[in-house]
Amino acid sequence: MKIVFRRRRDRHVARLGIFLIVVALIGGMIGCVGIEYGLSITSTTGGSVTLPGEGTFGFDEGTVVNLAAEADAGYRFVNWTGDVASIANVNAASTTVTVDGSYFITANFEVTTPVVRHSLTISSTAGGSVTVPGEGIYGCDPGTVVDLVAEAQDGYRFVNWAGNVGTVGNVSAASTTITMNGSYSITATFEKKPMGYA
Repeated sequence: MKIVFRRRRDRHVARLGIFLIVVALIGGMIGCVGIEYGLSITSTTGGSVTLPGEGTFGFDEGTVVNLAAEADAGYRFVNWTGDVASIANVNAASTTVTVDGSYFITANFEVTTPVVRHSLTISSTAGGSVTVPGEGIYGCDPGTVVDLVAEAQDGYRFVNWAGNVGTVGNVSAASTTITMNGSYSITATFEKKPMGYA
């Protein structure tokens, strides 16, 4: 009789042991599940967030998420605003954010100021021509330094550059430059060589 009770007791102890092990394993697995946070991403007019996209996403705590913002034509990326403390570089269109909480971030864009181009009108008098950059009307970015080369025909000589010559390097040199700080019209002037002029 003692042996039967001992066997039953041993079976109950074994079952209880297995049950406790299973409970411990389940509890341990539940403890291994990470905390998930929401990352909400939006953008202003003029562009969009291409990585990871726009909307609300769930990420485990500590996840490093790539961010990429792309501007539309006529706009440029400015910065990231909102919960930006864990963004690597708030001024870079491509950067990362480390998810340590629930964040709301926005990619900001602004209209780009169009570059105003200056016009350069080049001509010449009889007796020669402008070979560099040539004769005609050119569009130049502000501050551009344009090479000028004038060539006289046989029997003529270069005299000077005339017109809007305030930024011409040397108005008396057939080969010189002009700095485009505005729109200019210049003329290469030539004259017939005097008798006996080499």
